[in-house]
Amino acid sequence: MVNKTLVYDLKIFNAIFIAFFAIFLACFADLSYGQSALGQLGASADFAAPVPMPEVSSPAAVPVSSQDRDEMVAAFRERMVKQIIANWNHPSKIDDAIVAQLALAHKEGILEPVVVGVLSDPRLARFFPAGAKMKPEEAARVLSMYIGAELESNGHVPGVQAVEGWDELTARHLGLTRPGAPTTDGRAFLAGLGAVQQAPFSSGNKIIPLINGAASFGKRAELIRGAKKSVYLTTWAFYDDETGHHTADLLIAKKREGLDVRLMIDKDTAGLYDKGVLAKIASAGIPVLRYQPKARNYYEFHSKILIVDGKYAVLGGMNIGNEYSHMAGVEKWRDTDVLVQGPALKDAMAFFAGAWNEQAAEEGLPLRADANAYDGAAAGGADAAIVVNAPGKEPYILLSMLRAVYAARTRINIENAIIVMPPAMKIALLDARARGVEVNILSNSLETIGDKMMSAMILGSFPELVQAGANVYLKEGGLHHRLHSKFMTVDGAYGTIGSYNLQPRSQRYVMEIVVNFADRQAVADLDASFRKDIAAAKHAKKVKDLGIPFMPIKGLVHKLMFNQL
Repeated sequence: MVNKTLVYDLKIFNAIFIAFFAIFLACFADLSYGQSALGQLGASADFAAPVPMPEVSSPAAVPVSSQDRDEMVAAFRERMVKQIIANWNHPSKIDDAIVAQLALAHKEGILEPVVVGVLSDPRLARFFPAGAKMKPEEAARVLSMYIGAELESNGHVPGVQAVEGWDELTARHLGLTRPGAPTTDGRAFLAGLGAVQQAPFSSGNKIIPLINGAASFGKRAELIRGAKKSVYLTTWAFYDDETGHHTADLLIAKKREGLDVRLMIDKDTAGLYDKGVLAKIASAGIPVLRYQPKARNYYEFHSKILIVDGKYAVLGGMNIGNEYSHMAGVEKWRDTDVLVQGPALKDAMAFFAGAWNEQAAEEGLPLRADANAYDGAAAGGADAAIVVNAPGKEPYILLSMLRAVYAARTRINIENAIIVMPPAMKIALLDARARGVEVNILSNSLETIGDKMMSAMILGSFPELVQAGANVYLKEGGLHHRLHSKFMTVDGAYGTIGSYNLQPRSQRYVMEIVVNFADRQAVADLDASFRKDIAAAKHAKKVKDLGIPFMPIKGLVHKLMFNQL
C-alpha cells in the first residue's frame, strides 16, 4: 500500500525540492556538503574543464524510431550532466542553458526520460544532499509535469505564450479587489463581491459547517443512502482503505437501485492511491472519469464535492480516505467540509456538469451530465455562491478572498493547510493590519509537515505578517494530526470553505471549488472551531517562534519554481 504519511498535496513539494533541485544543487546550493566529492570528480579528465553548451536550436529532428528517441535522450542527458558538474562554481554559466535544454526536451516530448536519466546518472549521485536518493522513475512522472508547466508558463517553449508575470498579476488583482470603504455588511458588499468572483450570491440557502471526518462522512453516508435520483462525487484522491471501500459500497448500492451515479477524480492521483477500489467502482457500471486535459497534463483536479439529487452538496477539504474520515488507522487529520442546500445548488451542478462534460468530450465519451438537474428550492437564510478556480483562467477564489480581506473592519480568521502566500494576499493582509484589523492565521508546523524543505517554504510566508502584529498559529500533534482544513471568516459575518490551498500552484494550475457565504450562525460555528484549533496550537509571537528551517536553496526555489509551489 502507498505510504500515506505525506499526502500528495505536499509530495509535490518533495518532488520539486528534492528531485529537481538535486540537479541544480551542484550549481546553486550551499557547497559545504559537496566540496570533497567535487574535488574527486574534478580530477577526472571528462570533467576537468567547462563544456560549452550547444546552440539552443539542437536537437532539431523529431525521433522517428525508438532508437532515435533513445539516442536523443542520451544526448540531452550527457550535455546536462557535464554542464552541471563542470560549472559547479559558475552558476551564471548554467542557469539559462539548462532551462533551454529542458525546454527543448519538453518540446520534443522526451522531458520525462531526460529527467529520469539525469537524476539517475551516477556521476551526480554523490552531489545530492542526504535524503535525496528517491527513485528517479518515481520522481520523474510528476516532476516532468511541473517542469513542463514552468517552462511553458515562462515562455521558454516555442509556440507557447507565457503567463502573466507575478508583478503585473498582483497589481491587476489588487486593482480589481480594493473596495471603496471597508464593510462586510449589506447587499452592496455581496453584489460587489459577486461581480469580482463572477458568481452572484443567491439567498435562501442553508450552510452547515461539518467539522472533522465523523461529521462530514456521517452526513455523506446519510445523503447517499437517501438518494432518489443521482449521486455525483468529485475528489482529488480515493484511497484503497476502509473509508474508500465503504464509500465505494455506498455508491455501488445506489447504482444497483438504478440511480445515476458518477465519479470524477484527478488522473495522476488516481494512479497513486486507489490500488483497485476505482476498478471495483467501475466494474459495477459506475462511470469514472480521470481529469487531465491532454494539452496541459500538469493541470490538476483538486475539487471535492458530493452532489445528491441535485439538492444537497457537501464540499470542502476532505478526500475519500481514513485520515479524513477517522474511520480507521492512526492518522486523524483536522479538516472541514460544509453542507449546502438551496439555490446555490444551481452553480454546484453547473460546475460538475461543466467539468464532467469537458473531460468526457476530450475522451470521446457520449455520456453527458445535465447542468439543469438541480433542486434549488429555498432551504435557509444564508446568501451563498459557489466559486470555481479553473486552471489557466482568472483565479476567482483568490479574488473573492482578496475582496473580503480588503472589506474587513474588525477580524480575519484564516485556517489553511498549505500557505505559500501569493503576493497579493500578503499585501492585502498587511494592509488589513495597518487599518487595525485583527488578523489570525492557523497553518501547519514543521512538526505536522515533517519535511524541512516544505516547512521552509510554508513558514517563510509569515515573518512580515508576524512583524506587522498578525497572530500566526502553528498546528501541533505530529504527522498523524496534520491540518488539512481550508476556510476563512471575516468580521463574524462572512465565510468561505472549500478545497483551495493558499498557494501559487492552486492559483495557476488547479481546479478548486469553494462556497462563499454570508450567514452569521455558520460563521459563528467556524469561529468557534477556529478558537478551539488555535487553543491547541503554538502561537508564534516572534519570527523566531516560527521555527523556519534554514534552507540555502530557498531563494532559488522562488526564482525558478514559484508558480509550482
